Order: sequence, then structure tokens, then C-alpha cells
Amino acid sequence: MKKLALLCVLLLALSFLSADDREIYSGDQTVFVFPTAYTMPKGSSALTDYEIIILQYAYAASDRLHLSAGMAFPVVKDALKTFSLGGKYNYFRSKSVESAVWGTYTFDTNVFTLGNVISFGGNSGHGDGSVHLVGMLVGDIESENLRGILGTGGILRFSKRVNGMMELYYAPINLVGEPGEIFSVDNYDYAVLNAGVRFKGHKVSFDLGGIRPVGNVDLGELILFPFVKATFMF
Repeated sequence: MKKLALLCVLLLALSFLSADDREIYSGDQTVFVFPTAYTMPKGSSALTDYEIIILQYAYAASDRLHLSAGMAFPVVKDALKTFSLGGKYNYFRSKSVESAVWGTYTFDTNVFTLGNVISFGGNSGHGDGSVHLVGMLVGDIESENLRGILGTGGILRFSKRVNGMMELYYAPINLVGEPGEIFSVDNYDYAVLNAGVRFKGHKVSFDLGGIRPVGNVDLGELILFPFVKATFMF
């Protein structure tokens, strides 16, 4: 308990190392799917639409804390079962490195995620780009399944309004439970690559990309799964 208390005090102290003087654009808080360590200014909100059907709302309770809720668009009643709550806290911020923890919980399936991301560089304002390293756990409370996921993302600033982006993630670590208990496939001998561009402004951004498994998977003639995302910050 004392170690946990000391850790909390350390994280709180780290959160005051620098002032929040960054230039924030819509969409900076994520790459394609994974979060970055960046957070919106206090009082800001963002509505994000993934692949048209998945909606997420995030609110910046402070310059470092996001609270979020998400679900699939309710085209059918079962879509309500996808409702999830989440949060992200930026606990370290320096001129070129930031770090944040985040978590989500889906009530109907009792599935949670818990992760940490370290972001290097910057892609808004005068930054040339950023690199993001992600480690996360996905767990099923009922079956006690727990899986580790590793990921990395990169954002390259082509111009003030256009970014190139890449995201790669892999689930190599089955900590508890059998493969397939959470995920829909039993073979994890591949990673997932998402690459494309972001057209952005201070209030609106649009992501266009393509997703493709990389490794031991046969897609036949299919080259890419399309990925689209829009974020509105207000």
C-alpha cells in the first residue's frame, strides 16, 4: 500500500513538470485507433466517428484528463450492448516526450482494457512528427482471460493541415486463458498494419487509411480493408 501511495505521489508530481502551452489540433489525441499521450485543453469535447458505425465522445475534465463514452451506432437494439466508458490521464509532460495511461470498460461483455502510451515529438504547431509506443492489456472479467498487446504508431507532418500516419499492433502475449476466448480467431501469428493520411484543422479532422494483417493470414485477392474516421472538437 505504501508503494502504491508513493507511486501516486510521483505521478502527480510529474504532471506539473511543464505548462500546457501546446497547439492542439482535432484528432491529436489518437493515431488511427490507439491513443496518443496528448490531451485536449480543459473544457474541450471531441466527437469521433470510426468507420461510420462506431461513435465516441470525450470530454477534457482537465488539461490532462479525458473522460469518454462510446458505442456502436444504434441501428439495432443489440448495439446498446457495446456501450463503454473510458478515461485517459497524461501523467508526464516535457518538451518532446509525454506519457499517459488509459482504460475502458464494456458493461455487457465485462471486457476491460488498460494501457500506457509514450509519445515522442509533436505533429501539431511547429512539430515535424511524432512516434507513439503502446502497451496494453485486454481482459475478460468473467472468464479471467488476459491478453497483452504491443503497438506503435507514427505521425509525419506533411504540412500544417496534412499528416501521414502509420499504426502497427500485435497481440503476442496470452497471459491467462486460452486463445480465442476474447478474440474471434485462434491464430495470432500476424500483426495488423494501418496506414494513411489525416486532413486536419483545429476543430475538424478526417482520417483515410487502409488496414491489412501482416504475417500468417490469407486474404485472397483483398489488398486492404478501408478505414475512415472523423473527429470534431468543440
